[in-house]
Amino acid sequence: VLARSVVALEQHSNSMVHTVLGPVSPDMIGVTLMHEHAPIVDWSELYGTKPAPVAPVREEMIAATVKLLDAFQATLDPWDGQGAIVETTPIRVGRYPQLLADLAKQTKVHVIASTGFWCEALAPQHPWAVRLSVTEGGTQQMADLFIREITEGMEDPTCKWGERFTNIKAGIIKIGTSTYLRPSERVCHVAAAIASKETGCPITTHTTEGGGLEQAELLLKHGASPDKVIIGHQGHQDDRQNDEANAYHQFIIKRGCYVQFDRVDHGKYGIDKQARQIARLITKGFVKQILLSHDRVPYFVSNFSTQEKRAEDWKSVDPDYTTVTTKLVDALKKLEVTKSQIRTMLIENPRRVLAF
Repeated sequence: VLARSVVALEQHSNSMVHTVLGPVSPDMIGVTLMHEHAPIVDWSELYGTKPAPVAPVREEMIAATVKLLDAFQATLDPWDGQGAIVETTPIRVGRYPQLLADLAKQTKVHVIASTGFWCEALAPQHPWAVRLSVTEGGTQQMADLFIREITEGMEDPTCKWGERFTNIKAGIIKIGTSTYLRPSERVCHVAAAIASKETGCPITTHTTEGGGLEQAELLLKHGASPDKVIIGHQGHQDDRQNDEANAYHQFIIKRGCYVQFDRVDHGKYGIDKQARQIARLITKGFVKQILLSHDRVPYFVSNFSTQEKRAEDWKSVDPDYTTVTTKLVDALKKLEVTKSQIRTMLIENPRRVLAF
C-alpha cells in the first residue's frame, strides 16, 4: 500500500498542464476560464463546405483576441497567476493549431487546446466522426486519433483529414451531445473515455439543456476517471425541466465529476441565476467540483452552408472575457461566497483537473 501511495504521489507531482506552447506546472496557470473559443469557430465542414479563408484576416484576429485576453488578465490580482483559457474548439470546426500557438505567444494568458469531436442540437456532427462511428474498429481509431493529438500533436486542418499533424499538443478532450444522445455521439464518448484512461487527459462536454448525467454515466462506464470528467453548460434546464436544476447538479457531482457553469451572462444564463446555483452547491460542500467560464468567441462564420466563403464572411462579435472575474465574482460575494471559495473554483479546481 505504501509503495502504491508513493507512486501516486510521484505521478501527481510530475503532472503538467499541457498548453499550446508546451507543458507548464499547474502552479503557473492561475485563474482559468475553462470553456472558451478564441479566436474562431467555423462550422463549414459540418455541412460539407469549405472553411472560410483565415490568412487574409489572421493578424487582425490575433490582435483582437490578444486584446480581449489581456483585458481578462488585467482583472486578476498579482497572486492570481498569469491566467489561462481552455480553448474548446475541437477537430475541424475552426481549430487551427498554429494560429492558437501564435496567439499564445502574444499574450501572458496560457492557452490550452482541445482534441475531440463535438456535436450539438444546432448542427450535424463532423463527417469524419460519423464515418468512424460506423466503421468496424472505428471507436478505437477515434480514440487513437485523440491520443495522438494529446501525446504528439494536433491534426493540420489545412490538409485532408488526418493527412498531416503538427507538434502542437491538445490538453483536453472536447465532446458533446445534441438534445438527446445520438449513436455517433455515443461513439465519441466511448473514444474519449478510452483516450482519457490511456493518457490521463481530462474530458469536457457540451450539453444541450440536459443530458449531462447521461454523459457522465457513459464516460465512467467506459473507464474515464470521474475526477477528469467535466460536464459543461450547466445553469439552465439541465434536467430538461427546471431552470435551476439544483438536485440534478448534485447527481453529477456525487458521481465524482465536475459541473461547469460556463455560459455566464448568456441570455438564459444570467449572472444572478448562475450565482444562486453555484452558491447552493457550495453550501452543500461541493466547492471543489465547480468550474466557471463564458463560452464566448471573437469571430465566427454565419453562412457556413455556403459553398464558397470570403474573408469578409467572418463576423466579429467582440466578446467580454472579464464577466466571470468581475460581475460573477461580485454576485457570489453578495451571496456570502468567500474569497477562498472563489479561489478554489477559479484556480485550484482548474489546476487539479487540467494536470496530467
